[in-house]
Amino acid sequence: MSENNGVPHSVLATALRQRAAQAAAVQSELAKKVGEINQHWLERIQKDSTEAWQLLFKLGGTPAIGEKIKLCEQWIESAMKNAADDASYSLDSARALGELEMRFFSPVGAVETKASENATEFGTP
Repeated sequence: MSENNGVPHSVLATALRQRAAQAAAVQSELAKKVGEINQHWLERIQKDSTEAWQLLFKLGGTPAIGEKIKLCEQWIESAMKNAADDASYSLDSARALGELEMRFFSPVGAVETKASENATEFGTP
């Protein structure tokens, strides 16, 4: 049996296989999360676009200045709420991606332990 600095090659090969499997699993989860985030933002863009067009149609069809001002105020209130929601979603997404990224650097056994802890925390065996 050959050795590298006193460690058998079979042990090194096993460790490399485990690390590669862990990296593939984390990469898969990361890709899934990025896909979810992209889908969220695409839906958000569609919603904003629809709201903007609806506002323009309402403004064009309303001759009264007071009514136009009220429509703009309502749109601004909605835009401010959306901005707060966007900031919250961005922070949550960054945290989730950061946690996934840190799993690349965790020891091989810690990934399974963390996954089982999360499963019991949410009521799954």
